[in-house]
Amino acid sequence: MIKNTISIVQWIWLLSILSILTLTHNVYAQEWAQKANMVNPRLFFSVSAVDSEIYVIGGMLASPIDSVEAYVPDTNKWVEKASLPSARAGVVSCEVDGKIYAIGGWDGQNPALGTVEEYDPKTDTWRKKADMPTPRSFFSAAVVAGKIYTFGGVAQNVGPVLSVVEEYDPTTNKWTQKANMPNTRSGMAAIVFRNKIYLIGGVQNVQGPTVKTVEEYDPSTDRWTQKANMPTSRTALTVGKVNSKIYAIGGTSVVQGPGLATVEFYDPLTDTWEKSIDMPTARVFLGAGTVNNKIYAVGGVVEGLGPKILPTVEEFNLGGLSVAALDKFLTFWGNMKIQN
Repeated sequence: MIKNTISIVQWIWLLSILSILTLTHNVYAQEWAQKANMVNPRLFFSVSAVDSEIYVIGGMLASPIDSVEAYVPDTNKWVEKASLPSARAGVVSCEVDGKIYAIGGWDGQNPALGTVEEYDPKTDTWRKKADMPTPRSFFSAAVVAGKIYTFGGVAQNVGPVLSVVEEYDPTTNKWTQKANMPNTRSGMAAIVFRNKIYLIGGVQNVQGPTVKTVEEYDPSTDRWTQKANMPTSRTALTVGKVNSKIYAIGGTSVVQGPGLATVEFYDPLTDTWEKSIDMPTARVFLGAGTVNNKIYAVGGVVEGLGPKILPTVEEFNLGGLSVAALDKFLTFWGNMKIQN
């Protein structure tokens, strides 16, 4: 009888520990780690993740570049890939069915481009596709149901800022006009949750000020919904999604101002924001890719447009029990088994 009583008590303790681990999971599992630098530092580039690799596309140094590199998290190494057919800065990229579409930007001669080029990682080759109807840069894009949606941006570096939205269907290689954004915006981040697109931060005018605005776009209805503002107004930030949470990372609160280390996460299910742990390296104009529930923050600059362009890569680990919490659980479970 005593042995059974002890067993029941032990099980109560076990359930308590499991509850504590669940509650503390989101706090203690979040940690940043330094990873291998990019081979070629760059500014105004784009990032896309495909098949557990992170591709960094285009950008600029003194002028637009065509360089493409892939980061392999499993080996912590960078591999050079086939160059973009046309050197571009301010380019935006999206992955659809294992292929990357590099869209828009500028080439140093034209203030903005509608250029679209498709990359196949399996063959390491590029091919030309139908141009985006509205040439632009500093816009955002996201994919829902195999279609790419492009939002806002600027017609040239001095403006104007746009509210235009266009949809690209890779299967037909055609573009379609969609409902404009409620407000003009550029420099914002875009990400998908449950087939809806969330646009976060940015600026409504080229010189600012930055905004906290979050708007949800539903491609199925072609309608917009206002959501809870991000706590920190910023532009030129990046985003990643892990475990149904959207993480807003870095950027700047002042146009051409210092970069931020700030990380805040949004829960689309409750329409609420919370603070997360800061990124080790404060930066603006960075990019991010997510592989195996880890967000990789890539590149950027410390302030404004420079002067130092960073090759920095930092991994944000959000997937799994913390080492400390897991050790406590294993120790407790081991003691229980010994007593029995």
